[in-house]
Amino acid sequence: MENEQQTTTIIDLQKAFLIAALEKNDSFIAENLHPEFIFTSPRAVVLNKEKFINNFVLNPDIKFEIFQLSEEKATIISHTAILHCLVQVKPVDKADFWERVTFTLVKEDGKWLILVMQATFIPE
Repeated sequence: MENEQQTTTIIDLQKAFLIAALEKNDSFIAENLHPEFIFTSPRAVVLNKEKFINNFVLNPDIKFEIFQLSEEKATIISHTAILHCLVQVKPVDKADFWERVTFTLVKEDGKWLILVMQATFIPE
């Protein structure tokens, strides 16, 4: 039962995270990223927490209409969780596409924080 609640919490956090990215809500993003956060983009660009927020989330040239999760699968072991999901991405004025995204989270002081995020394009 606790694992189910934790899974729901993690999936809800990821949905809120993607909404915050759409809305360019950097404070929510910053609060939910671990200080050692690393993002690897589908094009193998690696960003730390500061660069992810400043160069991706707050970048005025990067605008999205949709970030939609589906097929979420979480694995939780102790204070570590891995969430695999598909994300529909719709940039403004461009066609949508799908990515396979893997989030690694750690639980610190009772709160889940995103430690690693890796995205991979799904071929059409």
